[in-house]
Amino acid sequence: MRFLWYNLGRPERGLDMAIELYATAGSVEKDLRNCVVIVVDVLRATSVMTTAVQNGVRSIIPVSEVEEAVDMARQLGNQRVLLCGEREAKPIPEFHLSNSPLEYTADMVSGRVMVMTTTNGTRAILRARDAKHLLIGSLLNASAVAQAARSCGENIAIICAGTYGKFSLDDILCAGAIISRILEIDGKQYLDDLARTALTLYDSYKDDLRAPLAGCAHVQRLKALGMEKDIDFCLQEDIMDVVPCYLDGVIRNAYA
Repeated sequence: MRFLWYNLGRPERGLDMAIELYATAGSVEKDLRNCVVIVVDVLRATSVMTTAVQNGVRSIIPVSEVEEAVDMARQLGNQRVLLCGEREAKPIPEFHLSNSPLEYTADMVSGRVMVMTTTNGTRAILRARDAKHLLIGSLLNASAVAQAARSCGENIAIICAGTYGKFSLDDILCAGAIISRILEIDGKQYLDDLARTALTLYDSYKDDLRAPLAGCAHVQRLKALGMEKDIDFCLQEDIMDVVPCYLDGVIRNAYA
């Protein structure tokens, strides 16, 4: 049984670090400049980024708006640039790729630059860009991102992208998976209440991650759009060992 150290205030002397969880990017009010931040948008932006990095993408440039993406691609002026993303879970007209991780094969992305905009995920990353270290997390790389975050030796803030500014259960479940793996490395952590809740949720359903998501609004929307295969792909755990890292406006593999 995992032994956890909890308190209700600030971390006590002797605790290595704190893990705080934010249900949406908009709920973050603290200064992130001394934190390791993990951004999670498991369905589907951070899963797409992890898959693209695993498959050899040169770099990913996240932007907020469709027009920004188009302008950025024009400025780069390179046939190796891919316009990627979605709006309201749907492909963006004239973009090369949508937000389905199944599209991001090695043949498609290896050696290329992605300019990416999504409804929730890229905006969450940009909201957290002042972090000391900014990592991209998903279930696909949960163990790898946990190890990378813990090795930085700083307090950790996990920021869930959410859906249209609201709490999204799929992101909380993914955060719980990452927290579980951090505690396997070092169990002496302070967890805030939401981090503790996410851990409990994950521990309760880790043998069947689909069960708690059966009525999840975001999952239901993706299913209605025929994206069951995307959901199945994104709910796989620890099948990739890359850690996408945002630095100076660009996402690359932290271990490259």
